[in-house]
Amino acid sequence: MTTISTEEMTTILKTAQQGLSLLRDEHSTISRTLEAITSGLNDDEISLPREKNAQVNENFEKLMTGIDETSLMMLVAQMMRSDDLRNQKTRDLQKLLNEENGWLREELSYTQKRLQESESAVARLEEELNQLRFLDSMKNVICDTNTASLADESSRIPIIDVLDLGFDPEEEMNNHNNEQSNSAPSRLQTLNALVIQYIREGRTEIAGPLCKQALEELMSTSGKEHPDVATMLNVLAMVYRDQQKYKEASGYLEQALAIREKCFGETDQLVASTLNNMAIVFGKRGKYREAEGYCRRALKIREMVFGENDPDVAKQLNNLALLCLHQGKYEEVEDCHRKALKILERLDVIDDMNTLKTQNQLASILLKQGKYEEAQGVYKTILTKIHKKSGGIEGKSLWEVAEERQRKMEKGEKMEVMETRQLEYLDNPDIITSVKNLAAVYRRQGKYEAADTLEDATMRGHQQSDDSNTTSNISMEVSRRSSNISSQNNLKSKLMHVFGFKF
Repeated sequence: MTTISTEEMTTILKTAQQGLSLLRDEHSTISRTLEAITSGLNDDEISLPREKNAQVNENFEKLMTGIDETSLMMLVAQMMRSDDLRNQKTRDLQKLLNEENGWLREELSYTQKRLQESESAVARLEEELNQLRFLDSMKNVICDTNTASLADESSRIPIIDVLDLGFDPEEEMNNHNNEQSNSAPSRLQTLNALVIQYIREGRTEIAGPLCKQALEELMSTSGKEHPDVATMLNVLAMVYRDQQKYKEASGYLEQALAIREKCFGETDQLVASTLNNMAIVFGKRGKYREAEGYCRRALKIREMVFGENDPDVAKQLNNLALLCLHQGKYEEVEDCHRKALKILERLDVIDDMNTLKTQNQLASILLKQGKYEEAQGVYKTILTKIHKKSGGIEGKSLWEVAEERQRKMEKGEKMEVMETRQLEYLDNPDIITSVKNLAAVYRRQGKYEAADTLEDATMRGHQQSDDSNTTSNISMEVSRRSSNISSQNNLKSKLMHVFGFKF
């Protein structure tokens, strides 16, 4: 069935109205003619004209009714046309508003992105400012002009980040992942696994929404104070930490801490893990005093739960030492590192890289306090252990070679060329730092040949490491790409499983 537009309907109605008007005029003329005829007729002849006149009058009334209805329909058509025009204007205005709304959304998204970048830049600048303040305070402490070169050398010792030693939040998440898997539905387990994998790959923009989705489902199914909710809050805090949104991460960790304290008590190992994560985040924010408080609480719980000689206690001591270092509490830093080393020595993990870092940090803080002889002893211990670990049991360690060359130089004897195998273990930044700092100590003592020997060794070892790294770059790149492809396929299958798709 075809539809008639408003304009076509108006045209039809006008035509009909004109036709009705003509018929009305014609009937009016006929009626007047019949009245004139009947006026001159007698009663017997008037009956037929009178009936015709009555019929004409009846048709005339119908025509008038039709004309009135036509006029009314034309008025309705005109009103409909006005409504159509108003509707069209409304649609055009709505289209303009939608376009403007889309533009405003794009502008808002761009502004939010700029705001996040600005907040990240502010956080980095605050951290750099705190480090510069710390270095400035160090200059005020150093008064002996004879030790200026050594102080400059020790100030270049990199301050290890709060995450380099101690508990990583990812460890805490993995340790308690099994706990969650026993109670959470399989779909939430898959979501949790996806979140963890995305975090490890640095894809926090995907991990964040997935983590929030899992958290909302956990809250709706298990309640807001369930232990699984605390675990997911910890994971979400780690996502925000990786995005450098430390304030938001602190908020989620505080919620997780409240839940775990209520569910497990204030002395549970899960509470200690959350406290340690809070110490890390507050340290990232530059709030070292609050971070130290959380770290000490975590240390107390770990000592109570695991005992004072547990490796987790040693890691917590290292974290506490680093927080104290940022506050200039050098004696407490030294005490924490010594306690951690005693624990590691009792556990017979003296060859562990964490032990090496702890020894390096201990020697660094001894240098900052002016305890050069003690620092020298620690550096010698480090190099001796590394030498034995690398298989050089019969030969001499690097510091022994340096001191032997110093003695021969003083006696005027011929010095042998350093063997290449003595440089093989100079491929670790912590070891190189130890060698450079020991060289600075030798130079302060006037043992310039020993210092030059160690500095030359670091340069040659670094060159050998660069050569070996160049030859292995191609194979590592191929391995990395194949691993990425496999990981992406695995993630795709997991994600499709979460949303109910089957292969």
